[in-house]
Amino acid sequence: MAQHWRLLTVGRPKDRAISQMIDEYRMRLGLWQPLDWVVAPEIGYKSGQESETLEREAKAITKHVDPTDFVILLDIEGQQVTSELLSRQLARYQEQSLAVVFVIGGSLGVASRILERANWRWSLSSLTLPHALAQLITVEQIYRAFSIIHHHPYHKA
Repeated sequence: MAQHWRLLTVGRPKDRAISQMIDEYRMRLGLWQPLDWVVAPEIGYKSGQESETLEREAKAITKHVDPTDFVILLDIEGQQVTSELLSRQLARYQEQSLAVVFVIGGSLGVASRILERANWRWSLSSLTLPHALAQLITVEQIYRAFSIIHHHPYHKA
């Protein structure tokens, strides 16, 4: 059985239906690559407290990232890839038995030390997406990548 990978998010979708969809994709994905979901607390803030909030969230994120983890940070300024290219990259990480952690920061993004810790920065789109939707799209694209790897009919492109 493959090593469990992790989805590490700051906060959880407030819409229960989105959380259920994330869990559905995680369950499907479990046949090929188990994906645990770790939720770090989202920290409320007032204007002027942004840097303090980012630092507190960074502490919460780093609690769940081991020094040997391969960190894929979801970042609007990261690399955009096709589903096919993503599938090749994820297959390579799986073959190398890497402990992969997908990190999705909070509404403010992430502190610079999290950006620096990332092994790869992945952008879903140049559009700004709602936080919950970004979480769902991330898991769906991971599932799609593995459906490509395993020649499953889910991916029809």
